[in-house]
Amino acid sequence: MSGAANKRPGTAARRAAVVALALLAHSWAATSGDKNLVVSGRLACLGTNLKETSCRDAPARLALKADTGQLHILAAGDAASTLLQEKRLQTRQFRLTLRSLDSGKTFQIVKTQLIRGGKVYDFHYFCEICNITTYTPGPCMCCRAPTEYREAPAET
Repeated sequence: MSGAANKRPGTAARRAAVVALALLAHSWAATSGDKNLVVSGRLACLGTNLKETSCRDAPARLALKADTGQLHILAAGDAASTLLQEKRLQTRQFRLTLRSLDSGKTFQIVKTQLIRGGKVYDFHYFCEICNITTYTPGPCMCCRAPTEYREAPAET
């Protein structure tokens, strides 16, 4: 009788699959977490030669110049362009959580926070109708209604 429970088809395979998925999830979390880098600094505009230039001209790339002076070149996209174009941010100082895309040459923005008056703030855009939060300005991705800019002191 006790041997019958162990002879059900697929039981061992299911257990092995669960163990394999758990190991994969653990290794993915460790790997993806290892790639994130939190950097505070000033937004910098770069020309085609990847040297700092005025942000008034159309910059070729954006970067975060860390407080240490190191440049972290940001991948092009909505998150990066929001930092440059959004006038309500009223700052060029940011704390960004970045993920390396190509061994530290270019970084994708994972999380954006602004620094104003020495304090760190979270910001986002919110649709009251759909209860949707987004991190780039524009109409709601669901109902197309205008989104509302919101910011609050970051929790530490």
